[in-house]
Amino acid sequence: MPMRNLHAGQPLVTDEELNALMGEDVPVASNTDAWFKYRNLFLLVVVISQVIKLLFFSHLAIGNFEPGTLDPQAFEHYLVFRACFVLAISSFYLFSYLKDWYFEKVSLLYVGIAITALVMDYFNAYVYLSENPLQWMTGLIALRVLAVCCLCMNALCAQRAPVMPRHLWS
Repeated sequence: MPMRNLHAGQPLVTDEELNALMGEDVPVASNTDAWFKYRNLFLLVVVISQVIKLLFFSHLAIGNFEPGTLDPQAFEHYLVFRACFVLAISSFYLFSYLKDWYFEKVSLLYVGIAITALVMDYFNAYVYLSENPLQWMTGLIALRVLAVCCLCMNALCAQRAPVMPRHLWS
């Protein structure tokens, strides 16, 4: 029986196969963004806290605005709508991340939505702020700007997201 002709330039086994055969658990050098999971956890905390505040404590949020300039019931409906919107698009973003379903495109779309929502909230809500909670609301606006920056970093580094299978903490 003739022997197969092996090409001189091709290795018989790859580095991963050799490591598996040798029993070594040496990680292969990757181009994964190490900060991705921390940005995602920060974004998850921001989304959950914002949704809880808007759904269950909307009366506290309404108290930060000038009395008489807004219809409290209409504004409460606006806040509930915003919470449901944030929950829906965040779920879509999370699904795209976990299943690697067009994540690069979805993350760019999400950055655009987040920036648009921040500008819309300025014209629909933040212009009616009262003078008293200005420091508190300034901190919340700064938190939202930081969240938009994290989303932007995730969109720019989407091709360096953790490898599949992904989890919330990866």
